[in-house]
Amino acid sequence: LHLSLRRQRQMCIRDRGTLSGGNEVKISVGEDCLLGANSGLGIPLGNRCILEAGLYLTGGSKVEILNSKNETIETVKASTLSGKDDLLFIRNSLTGAIQCKPNGKSVILNETLHKND
Repeated sequence: LHLSLRRQRQMCIRDRGTLSGGNEVKISVGEDCLLGANSGLGIPLGNRCILEAGLYLTGGSKVEILNSKNETIETVKASTLSGKDDLLFIRNSLTGAIQCKPNGKSVILNETLHKND
């Protein structure tokens, strides 16, 4: 991860941040996750999850669950997806809806670009 994201991830795990409003849910980011630029997170992520740039996901956000054919299966609160692995969170550019579908990609960072000399 980029240095600032690594620090943020370490801080989240070490300080065990909570959701705003005093909720008892611990916010954490799983292994091999990618948080896009200017994204925000209000639920714990499992491993290998991706949050699209600019997307802010809170526990109460309504999320459309998509199958592998991009068909909506159901709409749930984001909190029901807490800690689940291999999810891709995106915003539909036509409807504005937050959507979640299986993430079949792994995140591999460019070591030269992310080297901290």
